[in-house]
Amino acid sequence: MGKIAVLGLGPSLSLYNPADYNLAIGVNDIWRYHQSEAIVCLNHRSTFNYDRLNVIDNSKPKAFYTQIANWNTRPDFVQIELTSYFPNHTIDLNIVPFYKSYCSPFVACQVGIRFYQAKEIHLFGVDLVNHPHLDQTLCTKIKNHFLLLSQALEKEGCEFIVHGSGILSVLL
Repeated sequence: MGKIAVLGLGPSLSLYNPADYNLAIGVNDIWRYHQSEAIVCLNHRSTFNYDRLNVIDNSKPKAFYTQIANWNTRPDFVQIELTSYFPNHTIDLNIVPFYKSYCSPFVACQVGIRFYQAKEIHLFGVDLVNHPHLDQTLCTKIKNHFLLLSQALEKEGCEFIVHGSGILSVLL
């Protein structure tokens, strides 16, 4: 597929230019800002406030990836399976379940390589600075997960590029 953008909802999302990418995979209510071709949503409907849920319900991506069966009323629903554990040492992108982390863009990157054969994955809006639900301990774990993922992507011949100045920008 070529160059794929993975879109979180943080400040560096403002650096994203859709014309530069073959495909965009956003998370949750990304359609508030960009109409991505795919969405990854790993949260139950009940975790979103009315406004965010309304954006998600009215989005029309080509594919809506989730491990949660109650999203299956969507015509674009694609059920994925997550590992029961978090990655600690290595990531094997050839196993059936997707590795989980504490943020949806981590799984969205795996969707990019597995479903869309990405040659480059560009990460926007995943700054994790002053995140309302993630403390320093979780952010450190997320950073380690992304480091393992970037190593696995490199083995698959996929370049991983982080945009912005968040905690992941020091990975590469």
